[in-house]
Amino acid sequence: MKTTGANDILGSLSPASLPDRAATYAIDVAKSIYRLVLRRIERTQDKVNSEYNLLHWQKVLANKAWRNAGDLRDFLAPPAPDERLRKVDGQILRLSAQKYYQYRIGALGDLIARHCGGATRIVELGTGYGYNLFALHDSHPDWTFKGFDISANGITAGREIAEHFALSDKVSLDRIDLTDTSDPNFSAIAGEVVLTYFCIEQIPYDVRKVVENIIAAKPKRVINIEPMIEFLDRTDPRDLVSLLYIRSVDYQTELFATLDELERKGRIRIIARERMPFAPSINNDGFLYCWEPI
Repeated sequence: MKTTGANDILGSLSPASLPDRAATYAIDVAKSIYRLVLRRIERTQDKVNSEYNLLHWQKVLANKAWRNAGDLRDFLAPPAPDERLRKVDGQILRLSAQKYYQYRIGALGDLIARHCGGATRIVELGTGYGYNLFALHDSHPDWTFKGFDISANGITAGREIAEHFALSDKVSLDRIDLTDTSDPNFSAIAGEVVLTYFCIEQIPYDVRKVVENIIAAKPKRVINIEPMIEFLDRTDPRDLVSLLYIRSVDYQTELFATLDELERKGRIRIIARERMPFAPSINNDGFLYCWEPI
């Protein structure tokens, strides 16, 4: 099922001009250098909790925007006049958040369908309030989804969203601590297709431990969509922007090297490696690895 419909959503938008890209890249680089030099960030558990559970997901829970949305798609892509540079089908365009997220709903559905091996159940680790799962439901309403996160506010918000749109039988959320080997909810991913979407980026000092915990839980397949610096081209201005940004916010930089090492040791089989074709900004478009334990 083709769901992206980029041409219908984006119309005749052209790639951003060179001056537009150059000015935006320069501003982003300056911000990253400022963080690196004057405002070093260490992405600890307390830092992540303060940014997400106590800020982003608390705001989502407090605002309850789903109550004012006409339907699920309106909630996922609400009106937003702000335009900025975003990555769409591999091109850098200037467009609003609403147009981008309308496009992204279908693009994500196509991407996961291409890599999930025909599965109709998806488990997302680090789901937040389940935005990706609700977007995937919009593209694949016959699938079922389970999301896990450490954030109490994210889980509560996701459950309320599912109940509001009568999706509690399709989308469910629960708690997990990916760094805790003994967390009982690791058992829920046995035999399932597992997705992480810019989740492991938040735990840069426990990457190998989290990968080992996932392997030990015996999933059928894993789709990691996370930051990567190894494949970035230091001579490409946009890649340099991404590199500096990832370093300046202390996101993980070793996941894919770890997976490559595990493949060389015969512990996993990597099925696909690719750069993400879409991103909401210019500074962290991410890479995808799809793999299976052996």
